[in-house]
Amino acid sequence: MATMKQVALAAYPQGNPRPEDFRIEDAPVPEPGEGEVLLKTLWLALDPLIRFAIDEKPLTGITHVALGEVMYGPAVSLVVKSNHPDYAPGDVVEGRTGWREYAVVAPDRSDYRGPPRKVDPALAPVQTALGALGMPGETAYVGMIDTGRVQAGETVVLSAAAGAVGGVAGQIGKLKGARVVGIAGGPEKCAALLEQGFDGAADYKAPDFAQQLARACPEGIDLYFDNVGGEVTLTVMAQMKRGGRMAICGFIAYHGVGMEGPGPDRLPGFFRMLNAKSLEIRGFAGMMAGPEARTSLAAWYRDGKLAAPEAVVEGLEAAPAAFAGVFSGNSFVGKLLVKVSEPT
Repeated sequence: MATMKQVALAAYPQGNPRPEDFRIEDAPVPEPGEGEVLLKTLWLALDPLIRFAIDEKPLTGITHVALGEVMYGPAVSLVVKSNHPDYAPGDVVEGRTGWREYAVVAPDRSDYRGPPRKVDPALAPVQTALGALGMPGETAYVGMIDTGRVQAGETVVLSAAAGAVGGVAGQIGKLKGARVVGIAGGPEKCAALLEQGFDGAADYKAPDFAQQLARACPEGIDLYFDNVGGEVTLTVMAQMKRGGRMAICGFIAYHGVGMEGPGPDRLPGFFRMLNAKSLEIRGFAGMMAGPEARTSLAAWYRDGKLAAPEAVVEGLEAAPAAFAGVFSGNSFVGKLLVKVSEPT
């Protein structure tokens, strides 16, 4: 019997994930039954939001990985066997099939994940379906266009700007005529943002972070696209214009923290600043992009107006350490991907 590698959850992380919280296993390659499709994983995305799926007690979201189960996550795969009329061997698809070398899916019995969506290899490298032309790109579009309502001439600041969502969101801001400033950790990441066309960058790890941000935004901040929360957000809020807008995409500073984090209580200052500046704050988790977003992202990419930076690690065995690195001062710029196999 043919075997494959897969990654299971070995322990619920206490705070930031560690490589030893995961276990690499051998398992039989599954066979597709009636109405099912066998997929060979080509690329795996290590999205930070996967962290919510591996809390011992689910707090937010609808996905939960129990101990011993295969890790959840989106992948681009090749159809190798099909017992379904809509899929043929050789098709490339994207779906949340997990950290494994092969997976069987039943498109007509799909749960909230939905059936695998077909990927057009002629449009772009197939792995972009996990980044700029996939969920991160669509998230960036919703946050900037629908929630943030970015306008030409405004100053936009983005945290985690060197990541997949932040990087695309910054490019959308530039395409809409805004002045875009990115926040990232370390001088190398900040330099990478400037090379990508950002108008300014600030290093949140630097002791003069607030001063760097002020120099980059001399007239204040109109829109803040927040992926982080914590001290970074409080620093940005102090420089927001009156009536400014905050689009809350994520809060990686609080991943692994329960509903009540450690003190001190910063809410009094948060609410004082919120009220004094008449800020508009809106989260948009679960707001899905429509056809307009996908069409726009594809057109921008095709016309050379949208780049898709990637950080790639090789082999499924590298996934645990790479994923843990996301939460411990990683040096990755762009979409973090695992190249699992070749499409042959």
